[in-house]
Order: sequence, then structure tokens, then C-alpha cells
Amino acid sequence: MNKIINKLEANTPSKHIQQHFKELLNIYLHNPCFTDAAFLNPPNPYVRPLRTSDTLNINYDSAVALPEVYTNKNLIINKLLLNIYEQDLLFLANGNACEAKKDFANFYNPYYTAIGKALLPKLEQLAFNFLKDEIEIIGNWTKPKLLDYLINTILEQEKETSELCEAIVGSNNPIRAAKMLLIQMAPDFLSEASAMARALPGSFGIEQSELMKVFIDEYGYGVHETKHSTLFEATMLSANLNPTIHYYYNDYLATSLMLVNYFHCICKNKSDWFKYIGTLYYTEASIPHFNKQISKTLKNILPNINTKYFDEHVHIDKHHRRMVLEKIIATSIDKYGEEIIEDILFGFEAFKLLQNLADTDLAKQIQFSDQLDESYFPSNYTLLAESLTFNETELEITSAHLHADDELFQVTRGELIFYPNSLSPIILKANHRIVIPKGRLHSTVSQSANTQYVVQPIEISTGA
Repeated sequence: MNKIINKLEANTPSKHIQQHFKELLNIYLHNPCFTDAAFLNPPNPYVRPLRTSDTLNINYDSAVALPEVYTNKNLIINKLLLNIYEQDLLFLANGNACEAKKDFANFYNPYYTAIGKALLPKLEQLAFNFLKDEIEIIGNWTKPKLLDYLINTILEQEKETSELCEAIVGSNNPIRAAKMLLIQMAPDFLSEASAMARALPGSFGIEQSELMKVFIDEYGYGVHETKHSTLFEATMLSANLNPTIHYYYNDYLATSLMLVNYFHCICKNKSDWFKYIGTLYYTEASIPHFNKQISKTLKNILPNINTKYFDEHVHIDKHHRRMVLEKIIATSIDKYGEEIIEDILFGFEAFKLLQNLADTDLAKQIQFSDQLDESYFPSNYTLLAESLTFNETELEITSAHLHADDELFQVTRGELIFYPNSLSPIILKANHRIVIPKGRLHSTVSQSANTQYVVQPIEISTGA
């Protein structure tokens, strides 16, 4: 009998998927929507290139640790997660192009979506396991203690000014910085509350009805013009940005995707329900203060911008945070006992951490763009390893990626366009060199028949 049990344990679904993960991933990447593409801005919502070589060669044996959040590994894992989650969502491209119809069929191919679902548990563990290491729940928590902590944490935050808003205002190019913020918001806000929709089916009492009230608000009470994603489309258009779903896919920072993916993760996995309501409270409670600052910042920088999306949330989310606290969190503790408090608190702290990481990431990307404007180059640095030489043909694309070290980047022949963002690319010609800080997103497009460039890891001396 013991031999039979041991054999069954050795063939659990998780172990089987672990053993065949790379094989399944390789099949998934054969979907034409995910193969390397000859453009930076996808033509429709279904085409989402995944840098196939990088995706197949990163280390999937260990989860992303906190110091690895701003790495290529984390970017790839979160792009995979986004694409797999969103194969459950319906996106209809505008127009009737034959190519879009083909991409539509490929993106939603049931065999690829089934393989994606098999990959999800491991990818989720790789992306979010570090939260368990970073968040420690200490002491005995009661309902009054929890509610007091949640309320007071938000009240303390509301005494502070947004460092991200300060980074935007302090940028050499605040218009670009403001638009970079909107682009990072796009993967969430253009299909807002889609993750929440995963949490609604089933039967779980009054809390289900209260959550539905929040959901109905997000969808504009069935009026398309007041749906929150429609409001954000108007914001994008007023800033001269393209509101097409994932038009700026190549610009997405890993940490921006983590915000979207974490909601999908805890809404999909029903055992994480109590973590979800903690996460939901943090986002609903923190948004009014943040959006009030964002609205003011955007109006000062872009006088013609439509900020109704942000202004609406200043009002409605004050109502939502009260609903979530009093009619979902408090009632759940009354029903299921104080043992659920740790999960609620974990979800609250997890999203607070993820939001801070995303804000820091974007501020650094804004700074990187500013440095390129200034032709910044360090006065002192040390070479850490041998250089690598790359040769590219005309219009060959190297899509968005990150480096683990600061890198010296020098064009030695020909010409290329370097993109620290979609908004302000720079042209690099032969003998032109720049420094790409570690963890900074970038992509390139060769402009010559035989472009050559060299990259070399460096260590920049303090104060250089």
C-alpha cells in the first residue's frame, strides 16, 4: 500500500507540470501571437511578442526575489502571466481586417489557452512567492485592531505627497513623464475591473452582493460612456496617446504588470479570497488621495487633458473603501472568525508593496529618459566583463528588455534608433555611446543594412 501511495504522490499534477514545464512553454510560444515581431507597437490586442529566445532560456527553477524585481526574468514572467490571464478576457479589435481575424483566432485558440492554464501555477509562484518573504504578520490580530490599522495606514498615507508626482513634475520633460505614467496605467485601466469579475461568480452571501455594487460602479452602471475604462480612453486621447488595448505593450514595466497580474492571481485562485479583499481595500482606499494629486499634476502639465477618470475615482472610491471595509471585510471576520485576518492583512500589505515598487520603477525610467536628453555619461567606471558584439540588418528590432548590470552601449557601425520609451527615441550613430542603467527598459531598431553595436557590463563609481 505504501508503495502505491508513494507512486501517487510522485505523480501529483504539480510535479508532473514541473517536470514538463519547459516542454509546455515551448509549445505555448509557438502561438503566432507570441513570436518575435517586426514592429514595436502591436497592430491589434492579440499580438504580444515574447522574445522567444529569452523566454526559453531564463531560469525557471527559482522564484523571483525582491532584488530581482527589476530584471528581464521578472518582465518575461509577468508578460507570460498577462497574456495567459487575458486569454480569458474578450478583446475585439476595431475594424474588420483579415489579419486581426487571424490573430483573434490564434490568441483564443483553445489548445494554447489550455496549455497556458497548465503553466499558470508555476508562473504565479515564480512571480509572487517573494511576497511571503517580505511580509511578516506578527502578533495576535483582532477585528478592532485590524480595522484600526487599515484605516490609520491610509490616513497616514494621505498626509504625504506622491513621490511619483514629484518625479513627474521634476522631470526635464514633464509632458513626456506624465504620458509615461498614463502608458503604465493602460494595461490595467483600459480593461478595468476585469480581474474583479473573476471573483464574482458563485454563492458567498451578502459580501458577493456588496462586491457586485463596486463592480457595477466600475462598469458605469451599464452606460458605456461612464464605464471607467471608457473614461480612461478619453484621458489617453486627450493626451495624444493611442487608447488601443496594449498598443504600448513594448513599454510596459514589469512592476506595472505585477499590479494587474496580482489581482488576476488572487481573484482566480479562490483560496486567496481573503487576501483579495485586503488587496481590494488597499487599492480602493489609497486611490482617492493619489488620484487627486495625479489629476492636479496632469492639469498643470497638460492643460487640455481630460481628467474625468481620475476625478471620478476621488469621489467614488471614498464610497468604495467604506463599503469594502464595513460590508465585506468586517462582515467576513464576523462570519468566518479572526483566523482570516492574517490573509486580509497579507493582501493589504502585498499590494502596498507592489504599488511602491511600481512607483519607484517608473520614477527611475523617467530619470533614465532625462539622462539620455542630457547626454549623461559617467566620468569614472570600471569594466566588469568582456564586451559582446551584435550585428543587425536594416529595420531589425530588438524588443523591450532589461540588463542585470549597468552597461556601456556603443554603436560601432551604422545607425540605430534607441527607445527608452515610445515617446522620445534617440538616434545613435557610429561611435556614439551611452550608459544603460541596470533594470531600465529599452529597445532598438536598426537603421542600416549592417548595424553593429557593442555592450559591456560596467560598475559606475560613486558620484560619477
